[in-house]
Amino acid sequence: MFVNRRKPKDPERRVPKQKRAHERIERILDAAADVFAKVGVEAATIEQIAEEAGTSVGSIYQFFPNKIALFEELARRYHEKVKVFFDGLIGGALLDLSVKDILDASVDAVWVFHEQETAFRAVWGDLGFTRNVLVEGEALNKEFARRIEGVLGKKLVALPVKKRPIVATVMVEVLTAMLILSTRRGSAADSKALREETKILLRRYVEPYEVRLTR
Repeated sequence: MFVNRRKPKDPERRVPKQKRAHERIERILDAAADVFAKVGVEAATIEQIAEEAGTSVGSIYQFFPNKIALFEELARRYHEKVKVFFDGLIGGALLDLSVKDILDASVDAVWVFHEQETAFRAVWGDLGFTRNVLVEGEALNKEFARRIEGVLGKKLVALPVKKRPIVATVMVEVLTAMLILSTRRGSAADSKALREETKILLRRYVEPYEVRLTR
């Protein structure tokens, strides 16, 4: 008796095989980011996204069975971009600076990146995320916090080893929350003010763990 042992294909999404298909998907995702950022996930329609992408509704359904699938793929693409950005940030010469300068430069860099990333506003600005997107985002923040622990160990010598995980987690989650608040406010003035206050907040938070020279 013949048994088909091949892994069944995913019935919900066609895997693109050609360069043209990949380019079409990228165009659809870019359009979805714009529409989601403008009107929100709930109000957005596939028709609006198709018009923004310059393609047909049927073309979108070839790759994404519904709006939620499109939204979750957009979130995955954004999360991959954040990983690449974080790798560049934490692996650069930034770590040779003082704690204050590291925090200030990091907040500035993260803020600029997210202000320029439409997908961030589309995914997190509307707070219309699905459970899958929320789980992915939490996992990403946990990974960032884990990697920041090493930096804290080098820069905050007075920080006990057992406290590094929670301190790193608080720093990552505070920055994330302030970014989301900033993008929801939508004002350039508010964004600038929130960014500066976030710097102060993080600097004050780590001050007790900095080594102070005594005479």
